Amino acid sequence: MKLRSALVSFAFVSGLGLAGCGGESKSEEAAGQSGTPAQARAEIGEVRKALDTAVAQLREGDAKAADNTVSEGYLEHFEKVEGPLGKVDGELNEKLEDSIREELREKIQDGGSVAEVTQLVSAIKTDLATAEQKLQ
Repeated sequence: MKLRSALVSFAFVSGLGLAGCGGESKSEEAAGQSGTPAQARAEIGEVRKALDTAVAQLREGDAKAADNTVSEGYLEHFEKVEGPLGKVDGELNEKLEDSIREELREKIQDGGSVAEVTQLVSAIKTDLATAEQKLQ
């Protein structure tokens, strides 16, 4: 049983390592960097949905699912916002990147309360709204 747990853990960590160090193809990476502002605005909507889902999961007591949802929302959707947003407001892009990928995930992982996470999500959504305006 210990071997199985170790293998599952190894597979999970290996997958994270690949995802974090260039698991995307060059064309996928280029698409994220060269997406249109309209595509980026659509992806912002998906990021919002992921944030809402994560808060709901946290309310249900599933912090691990909430963390995974935030991570997936970041990787699958915010990554596609970074290129277009970085062209119009690099500082806001960096702020959102850090807020979602680091601050929010850390708050969830550290056992932050639903109220604390909701407050941080509200601040992120405000910045996402600003990003949408800048991408018009």
